[in-house]
Amino acid sequence: MEHFISVRDLKIRYLEKGDGLPFLLLHGFNFSADTWVEMGLFDELSKAYTVYSFDMPYGSKSKSDKFDATDRDEYAVFLKDLLKTLEVQEPLLLGASISGDVVLRYLSAGYSAKLGIVAGPAGVKGLADRLGKIAVPLLAVWGSKDTLSSPDGGQIIETQVKNSEIHIIEGAGHACYLDKPEEFKTIVADFLKKFAG
Repeated sequence: MEHFISVRDLKIRYLEKGDGLPFLLLHGFNFSADTWVEMGLFDELSKAYTVYSFDMPYGSKSKSDKFDATDRDEYAVFLKDLLKTLEVQEPLLLGASISGDVVLRYLSAGYSAKLGIVAGPAGVKGLADRLGKIAVPLLAVWGSKDTLSSPDGGQIIETQVKNSEIHIIEGAGHACYLDKPEEFKTIVADFLKKFAG
């Protein structure tokens, strides 16, 4: 289940489980690949997909000074290189917080993906003029009490991304998927039924 791969001279740890379409889980700042295992989503998705959970270069177990943390477009290119190294095409992508931002940048750049899911994505307002380039279905989820990434970003996504859905989880904070994991998993499952078969 645990593997390592070299991308741009960085040793990247990732978890893999299941069989089916590739599904990537990307953690928030200072979290790790294990976050998705601990909250149950990794195992749940592995029943229908080949699930990958990566330690990104801004994670608690994998921080790298090879990246300028303010240049998130570079993280999107890194994600593209990571997928190319693994020979993964048209993945389903789920990113939380900073990874939500990376997923939005990845999709708006037109890189290969089947759909995108973001939870409390950071920096939505700064991406407003690029979001219209996203051509795949997109689900955006916020906690109603998110003080780090305003749920108001949902209105921007809804306006700019043609095939998008917005969900607000009442009572949840920035890490809405950890505050209310079962509700989050249900929202994701319903979205996947519509767009991932």
